[in-house]
Amino acid sequence: MSQTERNWNLPLEANSGALPAGIPGPIVQVLLNRGINSAAKLTFLLDPPHKLPYNPLRLSGMDLALQRLYQAIERHETVGVFGDFDVDGITGTAIVSEGLQEMGVSVIPYLPHRVDEGHGLSSESVQYLVSRGVGLIVTVDCGVTSVAEVAEARLSGTDVIITDHHTPPTTTPDAISIINPKVAGSQYPFGDLCGAGIAFKLMQGLYQYYGQAWSPALMELAALGTIADLVPLVDENRFLVGQGLVELAQTQRPGLQALYRCANVKTESLNTETVAFQIAPRLNAAGRMSHAKESLQLLITKSESEAEHLARRLEELNQDRRDLTEQAFNAARQQVDNQPSLPSILIVEDPCITPGIAGLVAGRLVEKHHRPAVVMASVNDEHVVASGRSIPEFNLVKSFTTCADLFVRYGGHSQAAGFTLEKSRIPIMREQLTAIAEETLATQDLEPALDMDARLKLSDLTPELLRWLRQLEPFGVGNPQPRFLIEGLQVVETRHVGQSGQHVRLRVRQSSHQGTALAFNQADRWIDGTSRVDLVCTISTDFWNGAETITLKVLDFRPAQG
Repeated sequence: MSQTERNWNLPLEANSGALPAGIPGPIVQVLLNRGINSAAKLTFLLDPPHKLPYNPLRLSGMDLALQRLYQAIERHETVGVFGDFDVDGITGTAIVSEGLQEMGVSVIPYLPHRVDEGHGLSSESVQYLVSRGVGLIVTVDCGVTSVAEVAEARLSGTDVIITDHHTPPTTTPDAISIINPKVAGSQYPFGDLCGAGIAFKLMQGLYQYYGQAWSPALMELAALGTIADLVPLVDENRFLVGQGLVELAQTQRPGLQALYRCANVKTESLNTETVAFQIAPRLNAAGRMSHAKESLQLLITKSESEAEHLARRLEELNQDRRDLTEQAFNAARQQVDNQPSLPSILIVEDPCITPGIAGLVAGRLVEKHHRPAVVMASVNDEHVVASGRSIPEFNLVKSFTTCADLFVRYGGHSQAAGFTLEKSRIPIMREQLTAIAEETLATQDLEPALDMDARLKLSDLTPELLRWLRQLEPFGVGNPQPRFLIEGLQVVETRHVGQSGQHVRLRVRQSSHQGTALAFNQADRWIDGTSRVDLVCTISTDFWNGAETITLKVLDFRPAQG
């Protein structure tokens, strides 16, 4: 078995401070790592005193948006809902479309094609909606930078309400309203809602305006978007996801029910991990490999037969996405490995990389090498589009802004951003981004590392510890799933599983206790005959024949020390 490629970082054990007595030791360490060192802070996390969800009228521009939506409802206008092609945009579009339709509004949802149209409003999409008689366009997860497109809509007699969570530029569009907690002067108490979260706030506000109860089914969509968009699962996002997971487990949507069957999702153990690794990739597959409207239709269809057809279609597209991503990642990895030394930022281009998977390849490069990565894909003879992923030490969109004059367009967040670029400018882009990264990261340790929360023994896996783990959910950005180090495990049994034997399932023992460990996509590192290992893992529970089972999900392993 090869030595781990990452440094393992385990924090020093700290005094439990003023935390209540009786909490299992490993959980105490998890809480302390998150800055929760008193009973008051623990109560604030598990049972926050503020009322959630927050009043949507606290969002700047909400009052103007609600007045305009009221006019649309009273005038029987047709409303266009323009979203983005990722899960956040798709679910947000479904939220606004369903919410308005319940009010009797005629709605035309519109999702752009990733390659042919790209992100955001375009002149073509505006004119399409105007030609269909749309009097009002509501954007979801985009629009805050669409100055020219909003102006074009207004000139055509169509108003625009923008709901977006991306950082606004200095000059914002002349829309009826811009609902974005990041706008200058915003007094909203939480600034990290995703696009679907803000879409939910708009519908919450509208139903509140009419004195009606909004459908809990909208919250399950908000939870899907929030988990998939990797925004911090704290404060209002924690509430939306917690409540949304309850709704997702009992969903009445034929499309989600069919998707669960295809993905072998068990609703009794549905959590953020299930959404992130089983549901979201399938919903994203349509936008990456075909057209996002197929995922939108799966979410909103009332037809059982259509739901089955669309779920099978997404399953096929997701498998195609996996195969293409693996091929593209291997090509990108070979490019990186062939360089004499690792640069501070990885910039890759290859004919086998398509726009739909460039971000996935970039993410895997970041995970492997712990440095920012930009992966380009050709869209025609003259242009490439690029998706970048980053590390906390490097603000990707800020680096793009520094050389903004090079790009046809660019945008995104600190950790995920992209651009469109003329091919002739690739060399100068490489030179400038590399110089920025070298200066920014000169003093940073770029060795891949794996941070852990606490040591654990198999004997610690008690019902009480599992109960505490469930209380700390939902896990995600800002509240990561706890990672544990379990040392000196005896390997009782080894099995290679998966379509090509790419995973390893272990039966392990420690003293008189046994457990099951599953290492995904790590079979190439495992040497048969290994007798003792140290594992870094998360704890996963599942239900089999009505009984709860525990699996150690292995993040990394090494020969047992000592």
